[in-house]
Amino acid sequence: MSMPHLIVRPSVPSEFTSVLRVCVEAFADEAVSAWVEPDPTRRHEHTRELFESSLRAAVDAGQLLVAFLPGGDPVAASVWADLDGAPPEPELPDGDRPAGRRLADVLSATSARHPDVPHVYLSAMAALPRRRGLGAGTALLRHGLERAQGLGLPVYLEASTPQNRKLYARHGFQDHGEPIPLPDGGPVLQPMWRGVDGR
Repeated sequence: MSMPHLIVRPSVPSEFTSVLRVCVEAFADEAVSAWVEPDPTRRHEHTRELFESSLRAAVDAGQLLVAFLPGGDPVAASVWADLDGAPPEPELPDGDRPAGRRLADVLSATSARHPDVPHVYLSAMAALPRRRGLGAGTALLRHGLERAQGLGLPVYLEASTPQNRKLYARHGFQDHGEPIPLPDGGPVLQPMWRGVDGR
């Protein structure tokens, strides 16, 4: 069963508060977020801290796509960045807390493998837990991929779970090099690539 008549569009600054709330809930139990901050009592707060500035920048740049129900409630979000090549060197967080060190590990590992050609980077995508499996991810992917195709750009991402990898594969993504294992038993990220021609 899919959600009826989902509306997918870039988020606008006036709805930032509601979109931030949805993103925190949607991303807090994502595989990488859960590994970065294993303590579930702190994870929502940590996710909010991470997203407060980065999501605002994504909204201002028109890079945050949100899927809305017809009544206007946001249920899923994804971040798509147009890059001329590899992203700039990540600004690494303070390494005082274990979560900061783990986030630094993620950023270092992924930036080292990023393609150095113009592309669109799908850096994150998630739906509210109660809305998963109902088509929001597919709706976001279709919208983002249509835009990338219109720009004549390929798309790159790192799949964080086997289920995500299958979803992306159904939309034309292929494995792009060896997996990226995160240390200390963390998730194994699979770089994936979708060319302009959909392959």
